[in-house]
Amino acid sequence: MAFKNEFTKDTPLLTTGVVAGILGITPDRLRTYDTEKLISTHRVTTGQVQKRLYSQNDVEWLQSLRTLVKEHKMSISSLKFLLQVLYKNPKIDLPHNEIGDVLKEISKNPNFKIVVKEF
Repeated sequence: MAFKNEFTKDTPLLTTGVVAGILGITPDRLRTYDTEKLISTHRVTTGQVQKRLYSQNDVEWLQSLRTLVKEHKMSISSLKFLLQVLYKNPKIDLPHNEIGDVLKEISKNPNFKIVVKEF
């Protein structure tokens, strides 16, 4: 028996615990990113429990955000502001450094337009 469904980078398959493990953060930190609207999670209900699921695109998006937060010491509010500036000025000349490279990757991720519209 073969699968007829194909899984893409947008297919939400990963649970909060798995993604937290991949990112090296706690599930609470991951939920904070959801509460702060830095990620738009997919939710499924199993019985009476609602679970968050993440796609590969979501993980890549979160890895980029974690780079800015952890390695470059950006706060969530400054990160949101920076993303809004980038969203409103897509042709902005980004710096030629690691932060600029991360921002270029962020702007290519499908989550970019979805998440920033929710701010």
